[in-house]
Amino acid sequence: MTIIWQRPRKSSLVVFDRYGTQGLLPLLTNRDHVVFENRRSHLHIWVLLDMLVRLRFSWRDYCVSYLRLTKPKLVITCIDSNATFYALKSGLPAVSFIAIQNGIRGNGSPIPDGDMWSMLERSRHQPPKVDFVATFGAAHSRMYAERIRCSTIEIGSTRNNMIPVEPKQTSGSRRRIGFISNFSGLPHQGIFPDGSASPVAMYLGGREIHARDYFAADATVAAATAAICAKSGWDLHIIGRRTPEFPFEHRFFADACGEHPFMFIAKRSEEASYQLLDTCDLVIAIDSTLGYEMIARGARVLFVAARALNLGGLESRQFSFGFPGDYPDEGPFWTRSLDPHHLQSLMASLIEMPDHEWRLVSALVRSELMKFDLDNSLLRSLIAERTN
Repeated sequence: MTIIWQRPRKSSLVVFDRYGTQGLLPLLTNRDHVVFENRRSHLHIWVLLDMLVRLRFSWRDYCVSYLRLTKPKLVITCIDSNATFYALKSGLPAVSFIAIQNGIRGNGSPIPDGDMWSMLERSRHQPPKVDFVATFGAAHSRMYAERIRCSTIEIGSTRNNMIPVEPKQTSGSRRRIGFISNFSGLPHQGIFPDGSASPVAMYLGGREIHARDYFAADATVAAATAAICAKSGWDLHIIGRRTPEFPFEHRFFADACGEHPFMFIAKRSEEASYQLLDTCDLVIAIDSTLGYEMIARGARVLFVAARALNLGGLESRQFSFGFPGDYPDEGPFWTRSLDPHHLQSLMASLIEMPDHEWRLVSALVRSELMKFDLDNSLLRSLIAERTN
């Protein structure tokens, strides 16, 4: 922990938490701002003194004291799941607060009942309140507006919006299928005989989900995709979630796909993963946010909602296609079926589908689930409006 003796610098704009700001900080290069380190790695003596004078002692009170001293017009965060952020407006009503969605918000969490909605329900500061939540799309806006006192604006994914779209590969070459990995990259007990990482992947509310059950969908869908690609003469590229420092991710898919060939591409950068998928003829996703981002970028994506099928129960609804929207189990580019003939038929039909037809059937994603706003022009305008 770093102790800071200087008074916090005044600024019209405070970025609340540095995490997840890849799509935000580039918008602020020519705008005065400060970053509030919300991970308790830095403590300001001046802020602690302000708390003591006011006889306040919680972390929420520390955040309010910091903002009292920096005197911002706008506070903005990319950690929309932080319940503390929604408790700050009541202490600083003249300040504007904007939360930017950076993930699909269901009831999943690394700890029991630690999801955003449960944390907000338990907060002492009711109702949760901000000026704006900048969301992926209209379905997400409705979900936030039902639970948080706020206005909403649909901007898509700030990170996705900052990355130029790569052109597809030239015609005449072999079809390229991209598979989006969700695997953690950790050597989970229950998956690997020599595993040393926790056997628990996450919690859905209070329900403990073991890694072998959670990631069974990734193994099953990858194996089916690899077999179809081998049979069809298509090239399968598995796009890794983790960097090369996590070798268990490659091993996981090697075990799953067996003798069927594939190319595993470990994550090199955020931009590289998006642009590799841009060049594919078809992308296979299970429930990844990246799958919706790729449709927003113009890619053809097939969602195979095997995790929702495998885990079952209402608490696993967040893994269904189109969450938080309500869609049937089967659609033109999504399915819960693992039947190899059905999957191959869907894949072939999406690859061969005319461009105008794909734009028509996938339009619901761009309106309801993931907008695309190149260079984040909508967010730029909102920041300017709230700081000028």
